[in-house]
Parts: sequence; C-alpha cells; structure tokens
Amino acid sequence: MRSAYNESWIYNLEVIKETKRWLKANLIDESQHNAISASYATRFYHPNLMIRILIFIASLIGLSGLTGLLALLILDADQTIISIGSILYGIGSFYVVDRIIIKNSNHYKSGLTEALIYHACGFTIGGFIGLFDFEMVPTLTICILILAFAAYRYLDLIVTLASILTFGFLVFYVLFELGGIFEQVIPFVFIIIFAVIYFQTRKLKSKPKWSIWNNNMVIFEFLSLLIIYVAGNYLVVRELSVNLMGLTLAEGEDIPFANLFYVLTILLPVAYMYFGIHRKDFVLIRTSLIVLAFSVFTFKYYYGFNHPEITLTVAGIFLLGTSLALLNYLKRMKAGYTRENLLSEKWANMNAEAFIISQTMGGNQIKQESFQGEGGSFGGGGASGNF
Repeated sequence: MRSAYNESWIYNLEVIKETKRWLKANLIDESQHNAISASYATRFYHPNLMIRILIFIASLIGLSGLTGLLALLILDADQTIISIGSILYGIGSFYVVDRIIIKNSNHYKSGLTEALIYHACGFTIGGFIGLFDFEMVPTLTICILILAFAAYRYLDLIVTLASILTFGFLVFYVLFELGGIFEQVIPFVFIIIFAVIYFQTRKLKSKPKWSIWNNNMVIFEFLSLLIIYVAGNYLVVRELSVNLMGLTLAEGEDIPFANLFYVLTILLPVAYMYFGIHRKDFVLIRTSLIVLAFSVFTFKYYYGFNHPEITLTVAGIFLLGTSLALLNYLKRMKAGYTRENLLSEKWANMNAEAFIISQTMGGNQIKQESFQGEGGSFGGGGASGNF
C-alpha cells in the first residue's frame, strides 16, 4: 500500500512550487517558469492556504452537524454498540476521503481532506478506546497504529506529529508504571530509541522511493532530535524526578548522573550545530538554535540573575552573538556551501531542483535572437558550418 495521492502529480506539484521560488529569486524568467509549469502539470485541487483554512472550518461545521444527527440515533444504545458504531463510522470516513474526495475529485490537502482525515481518526480511535474500556496501553497502541496509517497514507504532518508524540508517551508510561530501575533509566531509553529513529529516518530519506514522505520524515527528524535533547536536559530530568517520580533531595544533594546531564545540556546543542554545518543539514542547524535557547534558560533557572531584564539581555546577547558568529563563519564556503545557499535549502524538498535545471538549461530555455556575421551565421545554439 502506498499513498492515496497520485505520486507523479505530487512530484510535479513540488517542481512547480520550487520553480516559483526560483522565479521570485530571479534565477529564471517568466517564460521558463511557464514552460516548466506546462511540462509538469498536475490535476490536483490544491488551493492557497487561506482557502484551505476556510474549507477546513466549513467542513468541520458540516461534519459536526452530521455526527450530531447520528449521535441522536444511538444515544440510548449500549456502550459496546456505540463503540462499534464509532469504529464503523470512522472507517467509512476513511473510505470517503480515500476513494471519493482524493481519487475521484483529485483533492490534495485542500482543507476538506484534512477535516475528513482528523474526523475519521477521532471516531476510529474513540471507538477502540470504548471497546478497551479506556485502558491506557491498548488505547495508546491503537492511537499510534491509526495515526501512523493516516500519516503514511495521506502525508499529513499534524497526524505525523501526533503519532510520534503518542509513541513517546507510550514509552514513558510503560517505563513509569514498571517503576524501580525502569524509572531511573527513562532518559537513557528515550535517547537510545529516538537516536535509532533519527538515523533510520535519515537512511530512508536518501532512498528515492520514499521521497514523497520527505516532509513527514523531516517531522520525525526534528522531533527525534528535540526529544533526545529533552531527555538529556538537566532541568527536565531533575524536575520530572522530583515532581513526578517522588525523588527527595536533601539540601545540596543532586540527582543521579547530574554531571552527565550537565554535559548533555551543553554538548548536544553544540553537536547539533557542528554536524548541521558539516552535513549541510538545516534541520540540525535550526534545531540546534532552539535547544541552545533552552540550554540558556536551563542554566538561568538554577544560576540566573535576580533581575529578569538582565537575564533577558544576557540571553539575547548570547543568542544574537551565536547567530552572527554562524553567519560570519558561513560567509566563506564551508563544506561546499555558504549562508547564501539558503534559497535551495528548505526543511525538506523532493530533489525538484534537478528537474528545474534540466528545464532551464535544456529544451525549454528561451531562444536567443539570431546574430549574423560576415562569412558565417550563428543561431545561438552553435555554428552553422558556413564560416
């Protein structure tokens, strides 16, 4: 099973979007943009963001009215009947969005698709929760499976985000319920699990057959990096140990492995930034700036100044200085790129650049006016042989 969307059209749409960025940057002209758009046409209905938001809101209002009427029909039914009805209704909603809205009407992230997908996920998950009588582990497992299916099938980023966070909560809950030594190793388990997820995601991104899921995998990368940092952050580990796990610390006493968490709080942002620059990975670079800010907050929380204005000023100077140092470092070419290469780097792309270059450098480039010289002719594409 692959995505519900036509994969060739998805690729064409990405090529067109990338071409618009090149046009705005004056790297190509209007005629080249039109030629590429004609060559990579797509039949998707994919309106602009504002229209998608309005369609999404209107769809939710319409769906709420429909579900309200259906709820009146089974309001007095047994809980098991209601749960089974919710599951069937959710599966039916998946069928509608898959076969009618996407396949027949060619909608692609139009607002209506998102509303139906979230609607279907909610009712299907809610039905299974009722069947399992709200037990935590089966409930979270079902949530992960349904959300992962929706993320894979419909390329939805919000569902992808929800599936990863739900998986993280399941891991935490299981270890917390086991107690004892399992509670103490929660940070290390999270670091190991999400490090594996991060590197496996990077491996998948390098394979062309997974290219249409690039944006979803960027979410995986970003959240994995963020969770690894959070699991090793001193403030997070200390506060969870004290407030959630009941760890009692005497005055002057510190949490177990405190020095290790101090090192991780400092080292991980630096490592993210170093490898981000070295590998030309803007997910790593941008994540490093976020976690660097939280590292500043962490040390301020325990060793900060008494005056908030001084803290904010010092933190701002530190982050601004880091950004300026990074810009200055990338002023000259490093690892094959500079700060000026931001145009062609996004959170993710689908290698549309190669197609655009082939169109602008190849058969779709604009023709030049013929120039005539004495004793020969030249038509812009090479000599005629008559010199």
